[in-house]
Amino acid sequence: MYSSGFNNNIHVSFCAYATAAMDVRVGQPVEALRMLGANIQLNERSLKFISDVPQDEPKVLVLQRSFLSKTDWPKAVKSCIERDWVFVVEYDDYPENPFNAAKRAASLDWVRFQMCHGVQCSTKPLADAFLTHNSEVALFENQLMRMPAPALKPKDSIRVFFGALNRKNAWEPLIDVYNKVIADHPEIEPVILFDKEFFEAIESPNKKFSPLVKYNEYIRIISSCDVVLTPLDGSVFNRYKSDIKFLEAGSGGAAMIASPTVYADTIVHEHNGLIADTPEEWEQGFRRLIEDKALREKLGRNAKNYVTRNRMLMQHAHKRLEWYQHLWNNRHAINERLFSDFPELKP
Repeated sequence: MYSSGFNNNIHVSFCAYATAAMDVRVGQPVEALRMLGANIQLNERSLKFISDVPQDEPKVLVLQRSFLSKTDWPKAVKSCIERDWVFVVEYDDYPENPFNAAKRAASLDWVRFQMCHGVQCSTKPLADAFLTHNSEVALFENQLMRMPAPALKPKDSIRVFFGALNRKNAWEPLIDVYNKVIADHPEIEPVILFDKEFFEAIESPNKKFSPLVKYNEYIRIISSCDVVLTPLDGSVFNRYKSDIKFLEAGSGGAAMIASPTVYADTIVHEHNGLIADTPEEWEQGFRRLIEDKALREKLGRNAKNYVTRNRMLMQHAHKRLEWYQHLWNNRHAINERLFSDFPELKP
């Protein structure tokens, strides 16, 4: 474990290659580190160094979600070593992403996580996976930079939120259950983001749809809802995901019902949310949230308290700078490991 404390003059070049809907992993951490005094520069879809940096001050390049080619990746790492920068990989999804198969084939795939000074990620399963390739792995759970402004919720309807991409395998077995509950409760107003196919499958005259929106608008919408549906099947890829949807729902005081995959680690059933696995459990839980206002409000209130007390970014952001300082202090030893594993990196 690394020691606490960091140099106030630390310099961070954050090179983000996947910025859409990534405020929690990109924009907000950059803002937090800047508030802590770091000289941090955000570069979107480009690998750049900060110019005119004193030679003896800590310098870290963070590469987020990049699929540099098999030849460009070693060049980037070697360039960092030659300039006396630390090269960190930021990754918050399981690398064997079925939706990125072509990009993976053109990249170094898992070797990327060995050919760097350190890896930072968002979940313990990811950290355990990366530790088999690199001894320098830091787990920085997803947090929220700030709580949203209170949203006015309508009194004559119950707004039910669903917003996700590539979740058909999870929601398709449950769509009849959702429609059954909605048919019994005309006061339900389904609010659906991103997934047009799910929107078309929902049977309600009150349903509303929005395509991909900016993060602040997404938070405003989810905060205006009473209930959040979060089905997630237990595929290998999904088991490495984070609980960020729970934080976003809870920050606005919404009551979540979710699958046990990922969310059973954060949701305490009937305390700050509901966990449902089978279609029968989903129907029972969904009905309870619609019919029991007191339960709905209690779960939303407890979820909000959890986020406020445990998952605000400024409670944790200093740990990133401490880890960057640790990598900088030990960069020469890490370089020797890199040269041993990959002789082509040696200047």
